[in-house]
Amino acid sequence: MEERRLLLAVALSLLVLTGYRMLYPPPPVRQTTAESMPEARGEAVVRPDVAGEAHPEPERREAQVAAPAAAMGEVPARARPETISDEFERRVEVVGAVVRLAFSNRGAELLSWKLADYQDERGSPEEMVQRRPEGPRPLSVQTGNPAVDARLQEALFKPSAEVVELDGAGEGAISFTYADEDLEATKELKWSRQGYLAEVNVRVLQDGQPLAAKVFWGPGVGQPEEGAGFQGFHQPQAVVFTTDGVERYEPSKLEDARRFSSVRWGGVESQFFAALWIPADGAVEVGRAFLPAVPGEEAKHGPTATVEIGSTPALLYVGPKDHAMLARFGFGLERVVAVGDWIGPIVVPLLQLLRWVHGFAGNYGWSIVVLTVLINLIMAPLRHYSIANSVKMSKLAPEMKVIQERYRKVPALDPRRQEMQKEIAALYARHGMNMGTQMLVGCLPLLLTMPFLFAFYRVLQVSIDLRGAAFLWIPDLSQKDPLFITPVLMGVSMLVMQRMMPTTMDPAQQRIMLIMPVVLVVMLFAAPGGLNLYWLASNVCSIVQQGVTLKLLRTKDPKRPKGKARRR
Repeated sequence: MEERRLLLAVALSLLVLTGYRMLYPPPPVRQTTAESMPEARGEAVVRPDVAGEAHPEPERREAQVAAPAAAMGEVPARARPETISDEFERRVEVVGAVVRLAFSNRGAELLSWKLADYQDERGSPEEMVQRRPEGPRPLSVQTGNPAVDARLQEALFKPSAEVVELDGAGEGAISFTYADEDLEATKELKWSRQGYLAEVNVRVLQDGQPLAAKVFWGPGVGQPEEGAGFQGFHQPQAVVFTTDGVERYEPSKLEDARRFSSVRWGGVESQFFAALWIPADGAVEVGRAFLPAVPGEEAKHGPTATVEIGSTPALLYVGPKDHAMLARFGFGLERVVAVGDWIGPIVVPLLQLLRWVHGFAGNYGWSIVVLTVLINLIMAPLRHYSIANSVKMSKLAPEMKVIQERYRKVPALDPRRQEMQKEIAALYARHGMNMGTQMLVGCLPLLLTMPFLFAFYRVLQVSIDLRGAAFLWIPDLSQKDPLFITPVLMGVSMLVMQRMMPTTMDPAQQRIMLIMPVVLVVMLFAAPGGLNLYWLASNVCSIVQQGVTLKLLRTKDPKRPKGKARRR
């Protein structure tokens, strides 16, 4: 009985359900296509939240949109890139044995590039990035699109690491990545050569299309140094190495950005440091940027250098202008050191010799003294003949003056002038001298020693080793003597040399020559202390040699009076 009632209840339930579906059929199913979806039409899906307020739903991924489109045989629109951004602004550091860098993840721009082996006036590692409150920073990216550039400057790039340590060879790498909506950007740097040389690669995409990306350096390089106003010092300027050689441009001569093609490198330099781009396509753009005024300094313009990076990365050197090191790096980087064209073959060996002597002396001041003595020893034989020649000329000076006085009123083109030349030749012969030989002996020492003087002057201008090198009371041999002792002593030594040396000049000419030491002292008052030290040491060597040579000549010529025989 109970089973019958159960079966009857099930049958009646099925009958009721079937009748309901027949009386009230469900609505037809709507087939959804890509065009019918709000996301595909660029519209936001609005759904009520818990509080009852409407807000747009986040955009769906490409796979969600592409599935129905593929079912209809349609090509899906390109998906927007996945958002890649850092959570907050932070400092990213790259640490090596000789370099220490700091980046900001905002724009992936360079904040600091310090050289541990070189110190500034305060004894801190030398800073290669000028601290400016406004304007672009080094390694900022420029696309030529102001809107894109502004977005990249404010973007919070995600670094591959917050701290990167370079290995013993100065090698390491870091990357910064950013992606949002239609814009993607990547910046990668790889260091080598002790950390002084970096490979820079930049890639910027907008709507999936690559944009021309330029990487900027500037303005200038390094921090301005107080008291760096001596002769030969130059403020930061643009420099390029073209097929015509090394060309330098002051910021005042760079009205607009100037593009150089077929260059080996180009960038900005100061007296002792440089930041040089080595482009893959051989093109570098140099210009200038306005530098707002900072405390203690007026507003001015600073040099800049920009390189476009395509499929091949560009190289960037930032460091000292060390000729020997740059020559090892290659790319002709050593040409940034202004050793000179015609005098360079002498300057470069002197640079190497100065460093070699320093290995024994341990102080660059004493190294300059030792090197000066070595140069004077090499020149000693020529100077000996020059002094002996001056003594001989002083002997025949009275007779020479008589001949010249006799023909003083004879015009220069008069045939009788030939008779004067014959009498002078006969005078030389009576004293066992030859006119041509004496002229050569008298001028040759000067001609040979002057290039060494100029070369050593250039060494003291360009040698990075002398920067910050102290000697006795001079704190920096590349700067002027703060007490002006060396230029004064140099002038005094020149007076002593003039008083010792026999001369054929008349009293009026001698008085004029006495002015020369005073003029040189005034000229060299602000010259580097190392230059005055070299000149002083050279004069002391000359005084010693003059004294020895004159004593030997008096020994060979007993008739010569031992007193001052230089005036007649």
